[in-house]
Amino acid sequence: MSNKSPYGNYAYAILTGSALRTPDKVALVCRGKSYTFDELNRQVNKAANALLKAGITAGMRVGSLLSGSMEIADLYLAEGKIGAVIAALNPFWPEDQIVATCELSELHAFVFDKANADVAAKVRARVPSIKLFLSVDDDLAPLTERASEAEPPVGAHWDDPFALFYTSGTTGVSKACIHTHAGTKNLGDFLLELPHENHHVWGTGPIIWGVGFPCTLGAALGVGMKTALEDDFGPRPFLEAVQRERISHVIMLPSQWADILANHPHEQYDLSSLKVIILGAEPLGAALLAKVRKRLPDVGLYAFYGQTEQPYTCIQRLSDDATEPEGVGPARTGCAVKILDPQGNRVIGQVGDLVITGPQRTAGYYNQPAKNAESIRDGWFHTGDLALMDTKGRVHILGRKEDAISRGGRYIRPLEIEDVLMTVPGVGEAGVIGAPDGATEQKIILAVAPEAGHSLTENGLWEIVRTKLPESLWPDLIVVDSELPHTNDNSGGRGKLMRRGIRDRYESRL
Repeated sequence: MSNKSPYGNYAYAILTGSALRTPDKVALVCRGKSYTFDELNRQVNKAANALLKAGITAGMRVGSLLSGSMEIADLYLAEGKIGAVIAALNPFWPEDQIVATCELSELHAFVFDKANADVAAKVRARVPSIKLFLSVDDDLAPLTERASEAEPPVGAHWDDPFALFYTSGTTGVSKACIHTHAGTKNLGDFLLELPHENHHVWGTGPIIWGVGFPCTLGAALGVGMKTALEDDFGPRPFLEAVQRERISHVIMLPSQWADILANHPHEQYDLSSLKVIILGAEPLGAALLAKVRKRLPDVGLYAFYGQTEQPYTCIQRLSDDATEPEGVGPARTGCAVKILDPQGNRVIGQVGDLVITGPQRTAGYYNQPAKNAESIRDGWFHTGDLALMDTKGRVHILGRKEDAISRGGRYIRPLEIEDVLMTVPGVGEAGVIGAPDGATEQKIILAVAPEAGHSLTENGLWEIVRTKLPESLWPDLIVVDSELPHTNDNSGGRGKLMRRGIRDRYESRL
């Protein structure tokens, strides 16, 4: 591999490349300490040389179970430089899921920090095929202290695998998406298409454990932007970090903003530094869009679409005067999107199955040939989402096909109901699901959580529903709960709304 350019290595390209270009510029701030690009690069080089000393070599699949954002940054970049394949495990998964994912991924080694030492011990006992376990604190820290700051030998390039990034796994064992060095670099280049200046600051928390790593810190490093790297990016710490670090750019879920605006004292914080907010990974309704615009009228709001298999396929700025979400835009440069009818024909202006392709598409699922055959056909990834493409090529995401409610011979999108409820004073969040799962005729469950300081009653919501919704959309069950089920993403806050969680929690009341 010595004749290959080191810039074919993802970690070298985004970190060493930026260190050579702007060595004295601040790359990131974490836990009150600033690191220039040169300082961060030398720190990562020490970690990479320590990994080599510990027995980690190019091509080894290394399970990484880490909670601290700085530790993740150092280890992922170090593993990437030497060509080890990162298996980015989620510390919020239950033990059985972590074990099953380790077995699926046929790991050679396992790196963990103090916060995950107990789980690592259980993995060691249950997965004997993993021969090398390394504690960041006890095994790697002494080696890193003595290691050289020189660039390690670059161990992987271009089409070599960089990482296994896992799907959410809410229905079982997560799928292991193989992302190459070249594809991962292209993934983070979406930031080049957004406005950013020398003084701007990217903000992120430890969601970088998975594909969020190249989508957040990796993207910022690649374009030379300073990052405020937080260990806790939950609602209150997020508000504090924006004010303290003057954060300008963030990626967030719509439900995270719904939570902040409904339940936290955001008015007490100076959020004027925010310039770009990228919203995606779940549907954005008109009611929530209006609330965000009211709080942050001068911020550029962007919608994006992508999945772990191919993040950031589409992205566009929403018009400043938009009262309705305008979709997620056309495909990014180099990517392609099409909508297929049930016969597999490409259609415009008609709801159908969304399929995507591009250079950042996963190279496939590791060790899952049946899933590959089902999801990747003729080079296109079949997303499982319903969408519509307008005559301008803009994609409008209608939601997961599995979340659509079958009733009266048609599919009902949960957002058709949720968005109406979000206009009701005192409603903090609404979630809708059909039950039973997979039935051709389903009943509708509406679950609502009130804003902080407000109270709601099921009888009161029934009156509103009958007034504001057509009878065809009336739910069969309304539930008021203090909070709705969400995934955990190690950010300190709530992750995506778990529609299946709503079904599991409330279906028995039908």
